[in-house]
Amino acid sequence: MLRVGIGIICICLLTLSVRGEVLRVATYNVRNYLEVNRWVDGKYRSEFPKPEIEKQAMRKLLLEVRPDVLVLQEMGVGPYLSELQSDLREEGLDLPFKYVAVGSDDDRHVALLSRLEPVEISTHTDLLFDYIDETLPVKRGMMEVVFQTQGLKWKVFGLHLKSKWSDFEEDPTSDDRRRSEALACRKRILELQQSDGLPFLILGDLNDSKLTPPVRLLQSRGKSEVATAVDAFDSRGERWTYYYSNEETYSRIDYILKSPDFPAGLKGGQGWIYDGPAALEASDHRLVWVDLDWGVGE
Repeated sequence: MLRVGIGIICICLLTLSVRGEVLRVATYNVRNYLEVNRWVDGKYRSEFPKPEIEKQAMRKLLLEVRPDVLVLQEMGVGPYLSELQSDLREEGLDLPFKYVAVGSDDDRHVALLSRLEPVEISTHTDLLFDYIDETLPVKRGMMEVVFQTQGLKWKVFGLHLKSKWSDFEEDPTSDDRRRSEALACRKRILELQQSDGLPFLILGDLNDSKLTPPVRLLQSRGKSEVATAVDAFDSRGERWTYYYSNEETYSRIDYILKSPDFPAGLKGGQGWIYDGPAALEASDHRLVWVDLDWGVGE
């Protein structure tokens, strides 16, 4: 497990207080904010960065939603997160604290932008499991961020479980691998909770629907509740967070889960899914958020 000091990961040492009693916490798969092989304007481009039109659409929706804490998936290393942070600041959204959780995936990473200064940040890279004929790590690791609000410490776990693409004929859609990743993450989350007792949120792209093993395993262990998947809806009452254009299918694979002892209530009693015009211009995923009301416990 890699533990990083706040002074290293923050570009700004300014300590910001919480605005009022409501915090907006969001998760968003930004679809390859890095250099990859991709189709752009009808042409196949090798090692091409995220197109400017997609980045503009992404900033537009983030400026509308204005999260206080933002967990990202599919973020590149190096200058990519700094670029997004700087562009958002210039356009009116200052999220001064940043971090990239580097796992075994060389390209796509879980990352953080935050208006709140973290108390502590960890990347769990030592989550191992047996898979077919080898031992593997959780591909993107697990990000752990501790915050403090109104004197109460709480934490966020950032996840991006393995996609359905596979190298193994024995597991053609990586179902077993995602299940094993979820088990490894759950084990560590429960160990940490037993150690420090802090309430938590789990945010991320789990690459599976609600009733599948990976999502169920993160919600319970036997008869014991671990966390509850927050119901989230867009303005039309729809729940999908991912559009797969090849098959023209819509599914819910991006989640916010809340531990049963979480001290803040949910404003409106639910989560929200962004469905403005920029939604699918920016990514094939839609941003999901909750408003944490620290004046109302549940």
